[in-house]
Parts: sequence; C-alpha cells; structure tokens
Amino acid sequence: MGVQPIIKVRDVAYPRLQVPDLDIMEAWLQDFGMARAERRDDRLFVRGSGTAPYVHVIHQGAPAFLGFALEAASRSDLDRIADSEGFSPITIIDAPGGGCRTATRDPLGLEVEVVFGIEAVAARGSLDPRPLNMGEQFQRIGATQRIKSGPSRIKRFGHLALNVRDPATTLAWYHARFGLLASDRVNVAPGMPVAIFTRCDRGTEPTDHHTMLFASDMASGGVSGLNHLSWEVCDIDDVHVGREHLAAKGRTHEWGIGRHLLGSQVFDYWRDPWGHIHEHWTDGDQFDASVAAGDHSIDIGAVSQWGPNMPATFGRTIAPKTA
Repeated sequence: MGVQPIIKVRDVAYPRLQVPDLDIMEAWLQDFGMARAERRDDRLFVRGSGTAPYVHVIHQGAPAFLGFALEAASRSDLDRIADSEGFSPITIIDAPGGGCRTATRDPLGLEVEVVFGIEAVAARGSLDPRPLNMGEQFQRIGATQRIKSGPSRIKRFGHLALNVRDPATTLAWYHARFGLLASDRVNVAPGMPVAIFTRCDRGTEPTDHHTMLFASDMASGGVSGLNHLSWEVCDIDDVHVGREHLAAKGRTHEWGIGRHLLGSQVFDYWRDPWGHIHEHWTDGDQFDASVAAGDHSIDIGAVSQWGPNMPATFGRTIAPKTA
C-alpha cells in the first residue's frame, strides 16, 4: 500500500462483547463450542478446544461490542507500537495466560489491543480433522467413521468483520499501524470498494485469507460497528454437528451452511441472545504476502458458491427476542 507499517501483527487473539446476563451468555457459548476458562463478578473468559487460554471475553453490562485484540509477533514489536501516538503504556494482562498489552481506539471508537506473551494451555482434546476417503486420497482404511453429537470443536478465534463508513480509509488506518494487507476488494466502481477482505502480513508464511473484513455500512442502514465474529472449527463435520446441536437447543440461526466465494470457507452463522452474529467455519484459503489483491465488481454474483442466499438481516444487529 506504499506505507511502511509500524508493526506487522500475526493474528487476532480474542474479541470483547458486553451483555446484560453472563449466565445466559455462558450457556449459549457452551452450546456454540466453548467452555469456561475463568468467571469473575463482571466478566467471563471462555476457551475453545485449542491451546489459547481463552478465545472470547464477555463483560457484564448493556449489549455492546467493545473491541478485540491483535497478536504482536515479538516483544520488541509490542514496545514499538506502544511508543506510537495514541497507544497506551504496556501493562500486564489480568486474564488467564497473562501476557502484556497496549491499546488504542480505531476510527470507529473500538478498543484495539495489541498483545504478546499470553501462555498457551493444553488442548481440551484432539484437534485433528477426521480422516476422509475422497477422490484418490484414502485416509481411513479398515476403520469406520462415527461422529459424536455435541458442540463443534473450536480451534481458535479466526476473524472479525466490521461495518464501516469507508472501507478503504479504514484499511489504510489498520495497515499503517498493524500491516494488514488486502486479499480481495469488492468494488461498486473502479477504485471504490464496498468491502475489503484483509489478512496479516507474515511474509512467506501463509495465513488466513482474511483476518478482518471491512464492509460498507450502507448494507447495515448506515450503522457502523460489528458485522460478525468468527471461529475456526476442526473440520466440516464440526460445522454440521455444531449446527445440529445448536438447533436442538433452540438457538437462533442466521445463515448457512454454505461455502463462501471469497475466502472459500465452509460457514454457518448463529445469533447469540443479544443479536450478535457468531460464525463457525473451516477449510478457508491460505495466502502468503506475495499474493496480490483481487478486484471484483459488486455484481460478482453469489457470496457463496453453494448454500442458501445471504439473508437481508445479515451483518445487522437485531434486538433479542428475550434477554
């Protein structure tokens, strides 16, 4: 993009939501595939099946999306960004796994943390995908495939999407500080993107097709803020089994199951009791920094290659039926 960023972050670490009732939210998150890491009077830390000590932080209060954390590549990078204009001094993280953090506010007013040194924990079970017999590749010989019912196995917090007034200007802000790169742009006219999928710059090391999506808030009625939060699950069976478990629990479905066009992942979206959208996904594209950004017309066609059409409510916060 022509501007040398202050640092290049490696990934997202966790989001922060605020809800009026931690008990109700914890029950919903358990159905989604998370488990309590730590519970305090005013907040809840939950983990997936992976090695992160927590992948979601829930605060007590009026419904709101508070912000999220990005992972620095090194302590020296954390020091460098903390010394930059608008960032707080480095402090110890008061949460499972410890670590250090600095923080700033983005153009939407969200708190963006940069973290380093959070200690990993043992996985809660196997994170291996189930062996498949497909095409000419046979991974399961002399054994059966038996899928247990229950919540999805969540590997990690994978990405988030924000509704913003100007996707290009927002990306410029994030690139200058954190090195985010455009993977795909959807343009209403040449040079006028209405959505930009962005990824971390890890050089020659591949990373997810998108870590952050900036989508025009025109589709959300001019309201900027959270579009959705997304967690990677271990395999496609986790997407389907997780869907059946959530449906059996009477949870609110939003969109899926399908396979996206940009990013290619198999997806399924659900709403929590306060209307925030959470996604299960697997089998997404991996790009290194050498892959040039794609440019697509807004009439590119389906946002998914198969599956149901995107509902008109997607990306909009909807008031809960009960809370």
